[in-house]
Order: sequence, then C-alpha cells, then structure tokens
Amino acid sequence: MQKKVRNFIDEYHMVEKGDCVLAAVSGGADSLCMLLILMELSKELEIRLCAVHVEHGIRGRESERDAEFVEKFCGSYQIPCKIFHCDAIEYARERNMSLEEGARELRYGYFQQAAGEFGADKTAVAHNQNDCAETMLFHLARGTGLRGLCGILPVRDKIIRPLLCVERQEIEKYLAERNQSCCVDKTNEELLYTRNKIRHQVMPVLSEINCRAAAHMYQAAAAVKEAAELVGELTDRAFDLYVTAEDGGYFISEKILEEKPVILQGVLYQAFAKAAGSSRDISKIHVTQMRELFCLQSGRILMLPEHMRAQRIHQGILLRRMEQRKNMEQEWKVPEEGSFLTVPYGYEIQTRLIQNCPQNEEIPKNRYTKWMDYDKIKGTMRIRTRKEQDFLVIDAQGRRKKLKKYFVDEKVPGYQRDQILLLADDTHILWVIGYRISEDVKVTEHTRRILEVRVNGGTAHE
Repeated sequence: MQKKVRNFIDEYHMVEKGDCVLAAVSGGADSLCMLLILMELSKELEIRLCAVHVEHGIRGRESERDAEFVEKFCGSYQIPCKIFHCDAIEYARERNMSLEEGARELRYGYFQQAAGEFGADKTAVAHNQNDCAETMLFHLARGTGLRGLCGILPVRDKIIRPLLCVERQEIEKYLAERNQSCCVDKTNEELLYTRNKIRHQVMPVLSEINCRAAAHMYQAAAAVKEAAELVGELTDRAFDLYVTAEDGGYFISEKILEEKPVILQGVLYQAFAKAAGSSRDISKIHVTQMRELFCLQSGRILMLPEHMRAQRIHQGILLRRMEQRKNMEQEWKVPEEGSFLTVPYGYEIQTRLIQNCPQNEEIPKNRYTKWMDYDKIKGTMRIRTRKEQDFLVIDAQGRRKKLKKYFVDEKVPGYQRDQILLLADDTHILWVIGYRISEDVKVTEHTRRILEVRVNGGTAHE
C-alpha cells in the first residue's frame, strides 16, 4: 500500500522536495493511516510533516478524547501538532447552514490557519475511493452535471489527497496489520445525515453487486474529469467566439444555438458568472431560462439572481447587472389611457378605458393583460416595485394579505421579489404583474367602466 500511495503522489505531483505537508488528522482510521504512510514516505519524498486537528464541540467529552488521542499520537512521533476547539453547532446556526456545512467550513478555515502558522506548502486530507463514490452518488441524487460526477479531485489548489487511490477496506487492513488503534466517531453511524445513508445503506448493496464498486466508480470519476476538462476547453473557445463585452455586460450571439447543448449551457453559465462576478446562486433552471429566451421575441426580459437581467435583443441576448435599486426610478404614474416604457425593465405598459362595460365579451385570461373595475380604484395608480406595507385583497369579504406573505405562499424566489412590478393604489396592490389582481377590483356584472392594462415584454415570471 505504501508503494501504491507513493506512485499516486508522484502521478499527480502532490509534493515537491523540501515541502512542509500539513496532515489533517481526525484520529479516525483514514487520517491515521494517511499520517502513518506519509511518515514512512517522508524521507523518500524529502518532506517534513506537521498535523492539525479540529475538535468541533459536537460530541462532548468523546470528541475531546479524540483531540487528546491525536495530540498524544503526534507527540510520540515528534510531529508538531495544532489542536483547535470550536462550536460548530452555534457557527452553523448563526449562518443558517446545515451542521455538516458549518463544520466543514470551520474545519478548512482552521486548516488554512494552521498551514500559515507552520509554513506548510500543502495540506493533506484523507479522502479515499469510497468517499469519492459516496460523493458521486450524493451529487447524482441531488442533480448534477459533469463537474459533480468528477467526485473528489486528487489535488485542488494546495489540498492534496494521497489516499484517493485506495479503498476503505485497504485502510482498515493496513491498520490491523500494525495493530494500530484509532478513534471511532459514533455520529458516522447515525442515519440522520444523507452521506451516512449512502455509506451504510447504498454502498453495501453496490458492493454486493461488485466487490470493486467503489474502485470502479473512482475510475469512472477520473474518466468524467477528463471529459469535463475537454468540454471546458471547447466551452472557452465557444465563449470567445459567441460572447462579447457590451454595454456594461455581455452580448451572447444567437449563433451559439448551432453548438451542442452541453457547450451552449456551459457558455451561458460562464457568461452569467462573469457578468454577476459570482457563480454562487446560479442553478440549472437559470441557464435553461436563458436558453429559452432565445426563442422569444425581441424585447423580452428575464430577471435573474445577483441583480442580473437578460434581454432578448436583435441577433442575441444582452446579459447585464441592473442598476442598484436606490439609483433606479422605481415608480411610474399610470394614465387612464396611453402607453409608456418602464426603464430599465424594458416593459411597455398600455392602458385604455372601456366605457359601458360590454356584457358578452370574455374577460382576458392572459397573464399580462388584465381588466379591472375602474370605479373601484380610488387613488392615483402607479407602476412600482414593492414597499413594506403593501397588501392584496384576497376574497369577496375584503380580507387582506400582506404582499410579502403572498410571495411566500406562491413560492416566488427571493431574488425576484424586489424586481416584480406592481400596479398599485398607495399600498393597495391592484395587480402583481404576471400573477393575480386584487379581488376587490375584479370586473363583475355591476361594473360600468373597465380599465384594461396590458404589459408587453413581460417574461420575467413565466
């Protein structure tokens, strides 16, 4: 196994002569095996070792004993070791994260701190082929593309994974042959966490089908990684060919539709990330919406996360960040009859007053054309974005619902709520454009005058 790991380290150029390698040691079987092998290889590789342990404050005295075990183990081999104590539960709660996410973020933050204190060039973590397989299954079940199917990479920035060439059973055999004890984290047995369900319920079944299932999945991940790199190169070429910086954003030529879907999606994702300055909130649905925008008429608008807006224009799409809200005109007075543009939203609003309500004409069912009882509108009508006290009337009894609650009930994404235009009479919302109108202004058999409002270019909420 030592030779296998050495060859793997060389294959991926994980370390160089003279490097200081920080080993992340939990005290469990994987990390202890990794530390022992690195100790055995340190002379051959001409590296020096140090260690770090993060006690997350989750398992009380048990996790404190793990920290003491690691400190004692490292001390017995004269390996410098840094122990960090933290409260992962409180950290995750304050940031509205899952405990797994919070603990991971804390852990890698302390790894970076320890690396700085020791002057470490690389940080070694003990993921193995089973971990890679579990990660692939997790991403696959949750929904992913090629990147998610790459599993865990052997090298990422200054993080190296020397044990990614071996399976968990090889690690257990290695420790058993040396009669080396290790810590056991009982929470790894609990089925409360998704990863534990995959580890204890899914992987055993796959291993029954083929005892080398984890190794084969790792090999598949490596093949997918090569394919993903090729797609990435082709996507970069297509980006240079079809995307140009323009008007404070990016113009994407409709000629990109000639490319394969995987390249098209990659270019749209990359353009969004570049324009927004971040890929954090971009999901597959946003890329799909941008692709569908090519099929719509010129002038159509799509509102996106990170204050981004995609607009269908002649021969392509213009993707750019909207101006900050405080710098934008957010209200437009609505006439009884006429038309106007809502800059910078790109919508044309048309209104007309229908006298002597027609008895046999059907009320429009278009999401962007609405009829309202004009005589029930008391104040000055305005098109605007939301305000704190906005409300809708939701039934014939006149009951009200706060606009904020309506958005929650309708599952309107948070990033869209400040961008949705409203037809309002003071704080009374007559129409949430693209959604419903207020119950108290609906046309009835008693209506004498109808206000028709038509919005052209409205696709932000379809």
